[in-house]
Amino acid sequence: MPDEIRTYLVGRSNKSVACDIALSERETSVSRKHLELTVTASGRCYIVHVHSQNTTQVQGRDGAWAPISQDYVDFDTPLMLGSYQTTARKLLALLQTPSPSPPLPPAPGGGQVEWDPERGTFVTR
Repeated sequence: MPDEIRTYLVGRSNKSVACDIALSERETSVSRKHLELTVTASGRCYIVHVHSQNTTQVQGRDGAWAPISQDYVDFDTPLMLGSYQTTARKLLALLQTPSPSPPLPPAPGGGQVEWDPERGTFVTR
């Protein structure tokens, strides 16, 4: 089976915004919808800053912080979301897993449709 691209919305926890990776509501420098983090089929990490006010910055090899709108980053490159320092690897470790839900009715043609957390989608079994 080919690898899939997975994109996660990262932001501050809020009942009205469903982020895949939700940071504490106390992290007020992080926007409710701050960035999208995509893990590509080849295993690379691509980030897109989605909020216009609170910046996303990347720390360069010289230690200086630079604003970023979108680019590939290493999983362990230091990132600054507002004033919250992290890495893509640490963000992915916070990934919210969907709570178990009741099984769905059988899919057309037979089989059961259920959530596959590893693939991040519904599958027919």
